[in-house]
Amino acid sequence: MKTDVSTENLKKGAYWTIILVGAVFSLIYFRSFLEPIVLALLVWYLIRTTRKYIAKLTIGGRSLPQWLQRVVAFLLTVSFIYGVYQIISVNISLITANSDSYDKNLRLFLAQMREFTGRYDFIPNIEDAIQSIDYQSILSKIFNSLSVALGNFALVIVYVVFFLIEENYLDQKLKNMFRKEGSRENVAVIFDRISNSINKYFTVKTEVSLLTGTISYLLLLALGVDFPVLWAFIIFVLNFIPYLGSLVATLLPAIFSIFQFASFWTFLYVFLIIEAVQIFVGNYVEPKLMGRTLNLSPLVVLIALSFWGSIWGILGMILSVPVISVIVIVSAQFKSTRGLAVLLSENGNLSNIEQPDDEV
Repeated sequence: MKTDVSTENLKKGAYWTIILVGAVFSLIYFRSFLEPIVLALLVWYLIRTTRKYIAKLTIGGRSLPQWLQRVVAFLLTVSFIYGVYQIISVNISLITANSDSYDKNLRLFLAQMREFTGRYDFIPNIEDAIQSIDYQSILSKIFNSLSVALGNFALVIVYVVFFLIEENYLDQKLKNMFRKEGSRENVAVIFDRISNSINKYFTVKTEVSLLTGTISYLLLLALGVDFPVLWAFIIFVLNFIPYLGSLVATLLPAIFSIFQFASFWTFLYVFLIIEAVQIFVGNYVEPKLMGRTLNLSPLVVLIALSFWGSIWGILGMILSVPVISVIVIVSAQFKSTRGLAVLLSENGNLSNIEQPDDEV
């Protein structure tokens, strides 16, 4: 009897290993195919969120028709994304045009550092390394990457349109997939929990990141740092990446201030001021808004961040927390996978997400 149980467990372990390896291989090999779909899902989700706010608007005491809500939400979302692209591309073009001036300021800064640290011999090595860097080439590559991204965005929009069409038939498909009333209700509950969890995460992170970006913009503007809109947007985006994102977002405008002002003290001021904003918002405001909704282990979040970042870059880092959240919620609904949900959670308490009744 024990042998049969061991064999069965071994088979299950082998099956899950094959599935896991296959999933990782597919994510890496089919990255170029999957990324536009994932981006389309994010845009579609943004449109849904926008539509919820539009639905609250009334004209003559009546809400807008659903089809008009979708059209308005779609146009607003696409216009917003295209506007962001224009802001980034214009700022990068301006940085490229002024790259010679920034290069001179950097050399002046290094000369000042050489005088300050005359007994050290590492400054010449830094200067040699800087001379080998082609800033215009790097910025041009970034600009070209944005152009390619905009080209791919056309494909993303096509996917979004079909997602919006498919949304009309989702409820009917669920009814046909699950004939039993109880199973259908349980599936609906799981979908609601996943949707609420992801919506909570993205809503709070958007609000927190927007607050951080806005405050950072005002402070950078007051300090006279060039392109505060660009740095504020970068801070906004990178704040969606747990732990590492806020640090990188703080370092970028601080390092750029060296190119602009050729001063170590300006670098220190910018870094400390923006980091203070990150610490205040991240450690006080965000926990108040987010609470313990996601209930994810910090170690698991860090591992997921490293894994997704290694295979999908920045997009993977942004998606790492929502993906783990979905895995925890789905795993908590079934006895066979509940242990995985406990392992991935922060404190092992799944009472707010597990299905108490019959399983699906």
